[in-house]
Amino acid sequence: MKLERDHKIAFARIITDLIEADFIVETDEMQFFEHLISKDGFAISESMLVESKKIDFAKALSILNLLDLETRKSIVEILKKLSMSDGVCVPLEAIIIYAVEQVLLNGAVVHSIPDSKININNLKVIYIENEESGVSEQIENNLYYITNEFRLAGFDFVYIPSLVKDFRMMEYDYLKKVVKYMIPSISNERVETICENLRELTTAKFCRELLYKKLGINIIDSKPSLLIKINESDIIDKNDSDEAERIRFCNFLQIELGDDALNEIHNHVELYHSMINCSITIENKPRIAKFVYAGFHRSLFDLIAFGYETKEYRLVFDFKKHKLSVYFESVDDENERIILKLNPQEATLYLMIAKRSLMGERTGLDWREHIPAKDKELILKEYNQIYNNIGRFNSVTEYKDRTQVHHIKNRIRTLQSIANSEMFIPIHIKDGNKSYYKIRAISDYVVIKGSISNDLSINTTL
Repeated sequence: MKLERDHKIAFARIITDLIEADFIVETDEMQFFEHLISKDGFAISESMLVESKKIDFAKALSILNLLDLETRKSIVEILKKLSMSDGVCVPLEAIIIYAVEQVLLNGAVVHSIPDSKININNLKVIYIENEESGVSEQIENNLYYITNEFRLAGFDFVYIPSLVKDFRMMEYDYLKKVVKYMIPSISNERVETICENLRELTTAKFCRELLYKKLGINIIDSKPSLLIKINESDIIDKNDSDEAERIRFCNFLQIELGDDALNEIHNHVELYHSMINCSITIENKPRIAKFVYAGFHRSLFDLIAFGYETKEYRLVFDFKKHKLSVYFESVDDENERIILKLNPQEATLYLMIAKRSLMGERTGLDWREHIPAKDKELILKEYNQIYNNIGRFNSVTEYKDRTQVHHIKNRIRTLQSIANSEMFIPIHIKDGNKSYYKIRAISDYVVIKGSISNDLSINTTL
């Protein structure tokens, strides 16, 4: 099995997540890992390992998903062998392998989102839907069976209507007192709002108002699904330096459910359970009419009480006195801004991507490996005019830098209050002989202010 450089980087990301899953790096695991990256294995270089730490789990899977079916099957089998290299496959390893298998072989989706500081524990299985369906009926009618089946496999099944019932069981005055105690600084009106949300929340509203608007998990158009918290991954934001910044991402597996949801759930649990060869901790959680500030009850309360809603923003490039500021400006309030921290070279590259994305439907910054010399010369001329002006008179001979692109992407992903952030994240498009980076934003959402020089006319609002 031969892999290209991008595939090796993505594979390395998955491997390191698997090794670190149980928070212990075993000797046997390291030996297996060293064989995988050696010349006798996949020849994964040190530079590739560095690059692998700069992409998230979801991105790695999207890259591997472009491989042919047999190669994807081989990757899953290698991961299973790695998990058993120390003789034991624990739940936190099994769920990663299961997620990879479901994405690469069965069309599931993984969401990697920046850590919001609102904790959702691993192995939580949340039922999600955007409108009531026959699937929700099946869940409701078989809730005890489903909850117990997940519990015996080490999962904690979360069904929003069931949690809402728990909050309704509490005396209303008691609930208000607890909320006020938890957040003494809030007004009585805010207390009432929080209590109402806890007692009236629906699954659809939970998906729309909390998962999407507050956590940034894009499931608005999703069919009824299981959303499983897999793990957390750290992304290193800079090259090897003492100033390297780690950004924590939370990874969720989304599995859509069909008409026979009950049987599908059973099959998923059985398949996952078959990967584990150790004892499973099973928790019994009796329901009580008291405020439980633990588990998903705590997660839900924190999301409602402390999480912040996202808004739509436009992207602004603002030239002022040999400086390019890049920020997001609220569509509703021009004075409400969120700075995008980029160095001069990254800011230049991002501007070039954004400008060329707005020149037509199938346009962006040319990223062909063998770009014609004349085309490259024109791009470099404009690039260096910008970079020279804002980057202390520096210039480059090569504008294509994947590390910088990944940095731009990750910086945007950390800005959790931006509801439409996906339209600003550069994406790589391969269309026949074409290869380019672009953003999805239309001209209404991209603004360029000021100018860098009299020679380069760039002082227009696109």
